[in-house]
Amino acid sequence: MLCATSTSWLAPAEVPRLFHRAGARVTLLGPPDAWALRGSFVNAWVPAGGDARQVAAALGEHLGTTAYDWIVLGDDPLLAAVADRADEPWARAALPLTPDPVRLDLLGSKVGFVRAAAALALPIPPSCVCPGIDEVRAAMRAWNVPSILKEDGPSGGEGCHALATSSDVDRLPAAVFRRPVVMQVLVPGQTLSVEAIYDRGRLCHAVTSTMVRAWPDPFGASARRRFADDPALIALTEDVGARVGCHGFANITAVRDRSGRLHLIELDLRPNALFHLGQALGVDVGPTLRAILAGQPPGRPRRLAVGMTADVPIFPTDVVRCLDQRDWGGLGAWAFNGDDRWRWLPQDDRRMRRALGAYILRRFAVRRFAPRRFGLPRFAARGSALRRFAGRAFGGRTTDPPRV
Repeated sequence: MLCATSTSWLAPAEVPRLFHRAGARVTLLGPPDAWALRGSFVNAWVPAGGDARQVAAALGEHLGTTAYDWIVLGDDPLLAAVADRADEPWARAALPLTPDPVRLDLLGSKVGFVRAAAALALPIPPSCVCPGIDEVRAAMRAWNVPSILKEDGPSGGEGCHALATSSDVDRLPAAVFRRPVVMQVLVPGQTLSVEAIYDRGRLCHAVTSTMVRAWPDPFGASARRRFADDPALIALTEDVGARVGCHGFANITAVRDRSGRLHLIELDLRPNALFHLGQALGVDVGPTLRAILAGQPPGRPRRLAVGMTADVPIFPTDVVRCLDQRDWGGLGAWAFNGDDRWRWLPQDDRRMRRALGAYILRRFAVRRFAPRRFGLPRFAARGSALRRFAGRAFGGRTTDPPRV
């Protein structure tokens, strides 16, 4: 199989290990700082640098000479760049859905998601695409309820702004409105997630959970989730697959309102950094991937055992939260395996765990020794030295943090 990425996001980092457990040989196409290269299960690397369009061009060239049983596009920018070339056979083969104009809008764009959801009758909250600030104000007047503004492009909760009054709009930076944005009614309720795997529109694997804590709050990545089987959420996930024609990995976010109705919030047709948790939860993705690779007919979806509940702190997001909030008790629990939480770490891959440890050390160095806090140049130098030490000791990158 081939995993392609144009970023240093953490999201596709575990893909090689998951396919290795399914018995596949894994090739990675992407930049040298791709997180998957820091693990132990990439059999071959095809270097591809530059922006997402350049990586897409390198992918097309590579697929002209090499065939794979499965291709995973690991990040939103690359999904959008490959979708732009959907008239080429190699791109159609790589895309994780039926490549028609409506469905292609789902890939890598919040604006496109809203348009495609309307065309496919997906159950999203009241939403609209706003070309500028005047249209945002008009939507707020029409709805007269709290709303959320979403910038097109950022992920992991970045670029989301809660709006209750017109003064909230006025406080947003002008740069927010340089491109069209999404306005959406803010639905109060439980935020739910699904890590799903599809075989040409048929749901094969689904792990459902409720978000207990996000970081940064309120729109950041999951820092703690409660995993339990959710039949209504499974039914929504099956319906989404049938309407969209998904193939491969998907991570889905929904909100259950006070009446119990489910509202689809996000549909990302790519892996995230949590699929590895299935192994500890009793729903390993390995058998699912192996069955799809072997061409076996889809059976009933593999899902969590009925009655099983697990409250899971999410690594490394929860460790970052502990550092940011100075939650020393939480850090101690991670350091000394409190509540047996090490079982939620990436398993069977010491290299990846060392790289994640380096990331956390770098985050600590930036927070602890930043010159803006102490006002002394020597602390800046000390922080830089610690970041360099972390990179050498653990083999991680010493600049930007990973994206989840």
